Amino acid sequence: MARVSARYPAVGFGQDFSLFAVWAILPLWAKLDADATPLELGALPVFGGLPYVVTAFFAGKFSDRVSRTKLARIGLALFAVFCLLAWRITTVSQLFAISPLAGFSNGLIWPALQAKMGDESGPHDLDRNLGLFSVSWCGGKSLGFFVSGVLYRSFGLDALPFLGLLSLAMVPVVPGPTPHSSSPRAPLVPHDAPPAPVRAAYLRAAWLANFASYGLGATLSYLYPDLVDRKGWTSTEYALVTGTLFLSQTAAFYLFGRFSGWRYRWRAFVSWQCASALALLAVGLGAPVALAVPFAVLGGAGLGLAYAASIYYSVHTDVGRGARAGLHEAFTGASNFVVPLAGGALQSLTRWGTAPYALAAALVAASVALQIRILSGNGARKSLSANQL
Repeated sequence: MARVSARYPAVGFGQDFSLFAVWAILPLWAKLDADATPLELGALPVFGGLPYVVTAFFAGKFSDRVSRTKLARIGLALFAVFCLLAWRITTVSQLFAISPLAGFSNGLIWPALQAKMGDESGPHDLDRNLGLFSVSWCGGKSLGFFVSGVLYRSFGLDALPFLGLLSLAMVPVVPGPTPHSSSPRAPLVPHDAPPAPVRAAYLRAAWLANFASYGLGATLSYLYPDLVDRKGWTSTEYALVTGTLFLSQTAAFYLFGRFSGWRYRWRAFVSWQCASALALLAVGLGAPVALAVPFAVLGGAGLGLAYAASIYYSVHTDVGRGARAGLHEAFTGASNFVVPLAGGALQSLTRWGTAPYALAAALVAASVALQIRILSGNGARKSLSANQL
């Protein structure tokens, strides 16, 4: 068993707690203090999302040639700088102006760490190591959303410099360079792995699934404050629903990291996406908090499987895993702003409060149809049909 350092989950937890507490506080501030419109709320992730996509794509490829450790440490320090700048904003326009730094900094962090874990994993524990890492960062993300309501109500933007200090504290925690061994490491793709065309088909399908599902989760993160405001709910209720969503995603990462029966199986993969989309659509329709919480549990499980599959199939390779991890993060980052922006624009145009969630759910449905076509066209479903669960 190739166990990786406990520093990986520590960094994942600490940075995503900081990142998502910040990006839960900022939409609340934008809506409740700066009176942002639905279109402005939908645009919040755009100005950081575009730099994230570009940076993740190129930094992932770059990390195959330079120190992954240095890239991650530089990114953590730069995010701390972003937090200090965000602490002093007074308008939504100022937030738009500084957001590219947040995207650039995190684009350096995540592909480098994910690829580095692949460097240190063996063929039989890649899914478990990635699962543990995903549990840690998603646990930090969940806690960030849960406490965001209290932090915002108690401190407002004054909470941001402390969250920035947490990111800065993660810099020395990042594991050092991977030591070179005199004996060659076993390949991550064993001889009994599915054929290369099947693996490629599942990789493309998983990227599509993660794009659509993550976009649906991002729509809830950025536009739910508008629904909360219209319903007369509080920031605590916003934090409860969104925190539950990502806590459920965390639990899903744990399960999918321990049990490998989902790998290269398509039926459960598609079914979970559909169930998740319907659950989050119900939340967006304005389900009372007592119902929104269990719906969020179901939605988070589907988000977890889509992301777990995307990062696993991206890193499950013996060459260029940094580049593929970068593409995985680029698709993730793009969905984080494209889908909420489109939803916010549609809501502003139609004056229909459910428009963003209906659009995101329709995107999941279209993605599922395309995934089935990809897997059928490449023989992936047929070649593995005897092993379906």
